[in-house]
Amino acid sequence: MSTRLLRLAALAAVVLTVRVASAEEGVLYWMVGSDATVSGGGPDSQGIKAYLKIYEAATEGSWSAARVRVIGGESDMFLDLYDGDGGTTSGEYGVEFDTFEGVWGAGVPDGVQASISSGTPEYSFIIELGNVTDADGWTTVAQGTSTMTYTQLAAAGYIHPSFNMDTPESAIWTPGSFQAVPEPSGGLLTLMGVALLALRRKRTGEVA
Repeated sequence: MSTRLLRLAALAAVVLTVRVASAEEGVLYWMVGSDATVSGGGPDSQGIKAYLKIYEAATEGSWSAARVRVIGGESDMFLDLYDGDGGTTSGEYGVEFDTFEGVWGAGVPDGVQASISSGTPEYSFIIELGNVTDADGWTTVAQGTSTMTYTQLAAAGYIHPSFNMDTPESAIWTPGSFQAVPEPSGGLLTLMGVALLALRRKRTGEVA
């Protein structure tokens, strides 16, 4: 696993690691496979590989990655990643999509080991897809269509009590569908369009 995180280590080194505070910690196994689909990025859903390639082609020197966002805290939090050397590294820049042992994906084929704790009942988790560059960092381009709580992840067998260098005995959280996240510029244009339309209607009403 450590060989697949080398490029991200340089970025993660300058990121302050934020963890969900709890005495009960475990390891979440998760990954994103090549059979996943992304909807909302066009007229129909499309394969994840083709969807991510669009962003890689549009931004020179960028690559695609996946991370687990923690929802419910006061600030952005992401699950730390096991670095293969007995420690963890920040998960803000996630795990790069690549081909390992002949299989393309993020964390394939044995899953990513990420430290996780029960936290509070308010916390939930979701996998995000991003386009990453050395200069600009992470830009979210899609996210899972549903979230899961710690209790749900544990019940499904995705959480292991400790780090394991061998093939995990537990199941691997592998969402199969994602929802595209509009680019900020597109959202801004939409808001501007709505505002201009409202202003035009207001002025038309005043003239009448």
